Amino acid sequence: MAISYYVTYPLLVVFFGMFVFFIYNIIMAGRGAVKIDPADAGQAQGEIINIRSSSGENSAFINAIIQVRFITADHKIVNTEGKAVIDVVKVPEYQKGAKVPLIYSRKEPKKIKLKIPSPLDK
Repeated sequence: MAISYYVTYPLLVVFFGMFVFFIYNIIMAGRGAVKIDPADAGQAQGEIINIRSSSGENSAFINAIIQVRFITADHKIVNTEGKAVIDVVKVPEYQKGAKVPLIYSRKEPKKIKLKIPSPLDK
């Protein structure tokens, strides 16, 4: 007895949809994780202290955790880390000592969002 096309094709569509959903979530994992109220936001240039990968090495994009040091508007030095998705080709631009723009919370300066363009926004 053959399985009906009314069962097989919908199941294939469901499994394909789940596959696409998981791949999308893996790529977007590091993007937009921190929410900072625009009224509370401050801008600064951070110096990269350390960078490490938080994902597998076999991808065109790397979910990176970047440790930065920056000075707030009230002249406090803050060491913290943020997440970003980086294109593998652009990794040399984000090495120790490089400057990176960021947005921080004035109430909680350790809460930052790195202003690194996502490789998915083209």
